[in-house]
Amino acid sequence: MIYRHERRGRRWGVVLPLTGVWAAIFALWIGLGAAWWIVAIAVAFTLPALWDVIHDTHTWVEVWPQRIVWGSAMRSGETSDIDHIRLDRRFDGGMKITLVHIGGTHSRLPPDVSPPVDAFQDALKDAGIASQRHPFSVF
Repeated sequence: MIYRHERRGRRWGVVLPLTGVWAAIFALWIGLGAAWWIVAIAVAFTLPALWDVIHDTHTWVEVWPQRIVWGSAMRSGETSDIDHIRLDRRFDGGMKITLVHIGGTHSRLPPDVSPPVDAFQDALKDAGIASQRHPFSVF
């Protein structure tokens, strides 16, 4: 194995903002007398993050020579018929990682699996997998 990147749902980068948002919602509800349905809608937007914290979802990606293996909360996969990997920066700042297979078909890594791009690109180079980096892609 050349490179491995892991991310867990139960980390301070998720717990602290979630706690801060809930404190702000509670302050609006108690301090300003916000309607219960507004509070419910605001809390609903935090439920995916709460799910990750409670279940401690585990995502990972591994780079092997001429092979990539990944796993996330909903799916996992492995592929070795890689022609090249396309790294697209989206306008929201995230990365879209597309595996272009030999023959032209392609598949995408799930967004929650995305590793830090510079280290990932270096690992791909060490593994002998070609990569193309594109600064911005609309979709």
